[in-house]
Amino acid sequence: MSVTDIQTTFITDTRNRIAIIAGLAVLTLGGNLLAMVLGAPEGLLPLPTLPLTIPIILASYWYPRRGILFSVCFASIYAVTTYFLSPPAPLLAYTILPRAILLVLIGWVVAFLATKLRESEQQMNQIIEFLPDATFAIDREGRVIAWNRAIEEMTGVKKEAMLGRGDYEYAVPFYGEARPLLADRILQGDPEAGYPSVRRSGDVLVAEVYTPLLRGGRGAHIRFAATTLLDRSGRVTGAIESIRDVNDEVMTEAALQNTGRQLNTLTGILRTDLANRLAVLYGHLSLGVMKFDDPEVLSFIDDLNNAASGIRRQIEISREFRDIGTSPPAWIPVQQAVRRAAAGLSFGDVSFDAWTERLEIFADPHLAMVFTHLFENSLAPATKASRIVVTYQLRPEGCAIIVEDDGTGIPDAEKRGLFGQKPESYGHGLFLAHEILAITGIAIRETGTFGTGARFEILVPSEGYRIV
Repeated sequence: MSVTDIQTTFITDTRNRIAIIAGLAVLTLGGNLLAMVLGAPEGLLPLPTLPLTIPIILASYWYPRRGILFSVCFASIYAVTTYFLSPPAPLLAYTILPRAILLVLIGWVVAFLATKLRESEQQMNQIIEFLPDATFAIDREGRVIAWNRAIEEMTGVKKEAMLGRGDYEYAVPFYGEARPLLADRILQGDPEAGYPSVRRSGDVLVAEVYTPLLRGGRGAHIRFAATTLLDRSGRVTGAIESIRDVNDEVMTEAALQNTGRQLNTLTGILRTDLANRLAVLYGHLSLGVMKFDDPEVLSFIDDLNNAASGIRRQIEISREFRDIGTSPPAWIPVQQAVRRAAAGLSFGDVSFDAWTERLEIFADPHLAMVFTHLFENSLAPATKASRIVVTYQLRPEGCAIIVEDDGTGIPDAEKRGLFGQKPESYGHGLFLAHEILAITGIAIRETGTFGTGARFEILVPSEGYRIV
């Protein structure tokens, strides 16, 4: 079913409703008149007004604003025809008038309740209406109960043509056919079906797919996010789903990844070329040491050797940095990263404890490398540490992940440039850890006291951590 078919169906549905109301009105009034002609002036027994309420209820519910007018007109026709076609009786008017008033009253009550119901629905729709993402909601039976402006613009289908529709017709603008979307999968209890990958974020399920019909038929990558709607008792009454066009994001990410691969290839070639040239340089320096015995010449050769060693260290740093930032940041379980880092090291007699369960932070996928360098710092023989502990604290400004040991600690004079790039002292590992964290705005500092142990605090901003 196409978008045009959906709009045509809406028009047809409206015409059918009007036809039903008109048919029932004619049928009930005609039946009432026929009963009087056949000799039953009181109308249809035992409750002569009961059949007459059916078209009034339907008209007042479907069209509340016109329901009262319809009720008045319908009751008037009933009262006039009944009065003039019934045999004269002293209390005939007093018999007909209450029934006519009752018909109007029923129409007013149904119209009032329908109006209140629509006002409540309208409030919910207004909340959804101005959401920036394309959003729709369905009830338990899969009928559309909300269809916001953003999804109108995305699909070209107006709200009036979609509200109340079911049988997966809301999937037509995306796939060209009626099929379950993520909201339906949630209601059916099988969210993974039909999607290559579904991830859960709290109570929300998220999936990304490619649809060929969006963007004027050129296709686009879209991200679905859906969750259930609950009533006051916690029972599922439906589902809501938002749809975001992430085609530009996907293309940008792919371009960045290609650029990263090309840069890594280029830097790999440069590293290899520099390493080969350094090998030649080291060979000449070794020959120079064996060939000359002049102290000044040997001192000059030694300076050249130190400079070459500095170049080699820069090559090693660039090798460790080659993959940093090439993958997009993600929510990473801290305990998992800590355990992965610890698994690659030998702690010997140093005890290790980590209490970071349920904590996740938004960081570069190389987060485990940060903990690796921090642990290597504590495991250095010069620190004389016997215990390493990893914990975290929630603070007003965010979350602090603390890595501390009971070793000798770091002198205050060396803390200022602790995370800078330098070949001596604590090596370039801490500099690398600092750069990995800085990708997502995470800071790191050393707050330990020299003589009692080192204490590194990884400072995560409030929006960059969550407890799951």
